[in-house]
Amino acid sequence: MMKNIETNTVKKVKRKAQPLDIITAVLLSVFAFSLILLMTWGIFTSFKAYADFERGKNYLGLPNMSALGAQDALAFGNYRRILFGKAFYIKSINASYYSALFGKITNNPNTVYTLVDYLKNSFLYSIVCSFVHAFVAFTCAYLCAKYKFRFSSFIYVLMLIVMAIPIVGSTPSMISLLRDLGIHDTIFAMIALNFNFTGIYFFVFHAHIEGLSDTYMEAAEIDGASQMGIFIRIVFPLCLKTFFTVFLLQFIQTWNDYQTPMLYYPNHPTLSYAVFRMTRNTTTTSIFDQCVPVWVAGCMVLAIPIFIIFIAFNKLLMGNLTMGGLKE
Repeated sequence: MMKNIETNTVKKVKRKAQPLDIITAVLLSVFAFSLILLMTWGIFTSFKAYADFERGKNYLGLPNMSALGAQDALAFGNYRRILFGKAFYIKSINASYYSALFGKITNNPNTVYTLVDYLKNSFLYSIVCSFVHAFVAFTCAYLCAKYKFRFSSFIYVLMLIVMAIPIVGSTPSMISLLRDLGIHDTIFAMIALNFNFTGIYFFVFHAHIEGLSDTYMEAAEIDGASQMGIFIRIVFPLCLKTFFTVFLLQFIQTWNDYQTPMLYYPNHPTLSYAVFRMTRNTTTTSIFDQCVPVWVAGCMVLAIPIFIIFIAFNKLLMGNLTMGGLKE
């Protein structure tokens, strides 16, 4: 009896660390340490006074208490300039253009934007565009994964080719097209730019959906569900965790993106675009609003929503997706 038990017992064999594993662990540790070091430097720098950083050349040390003075940097002085001062104010630009369909479109609001405008535009731009991009990629991946015909295979191969061959030089033609349609510098232009299924997320959704059992869809079809009903009520809930993960990654990318709003959404500045414009603001006369600690404080404000999102949705992202309901 004991021999049978010993024979059926599966012994766990510890795998020895290979040289490649050690090299990978070292590289990842160095990369993680560099990120932590950079974040630590940014936090300390954001609390330094102008006299401490610029005049005292205190680039790497802790904030100097003796440099507190009138700048009040150690009492969130730089953050007060960002949140309530004029260091974060930017003016609108003249974005008027000629449209092939609607003629001249005047877009020069002549306003000064504040933090409230940046937050409103950032959340609108990031949430709407991230959802549109994720949902379009999810829909196309579902059609290619569950509807087997030649065109679906062609789309899959086409996505591989698009990812392998970078497309450059399309920005001028895209701006010209949006202006001819009369939607440049509007939220519709941003939605149109994200209404595509190219990129790595298409393959993420495709691999996940292809791994789902067809029994769910077949059982729902027998019960009289339509194809749209199967997609919305069966497939989408099963892929909700993956969809939310892709949405979150796209949200972070969109939140930190300043180039796209600068080109296609200039008079609706987002928070990242405002940080970029702040470093090139020449209208502020105060030198205390044009120093590195104030700029770094603006970057820290930009990073706060990302930290909150990770803390709030950490358990949801790390949880397991359970599927049940099959009867055999």
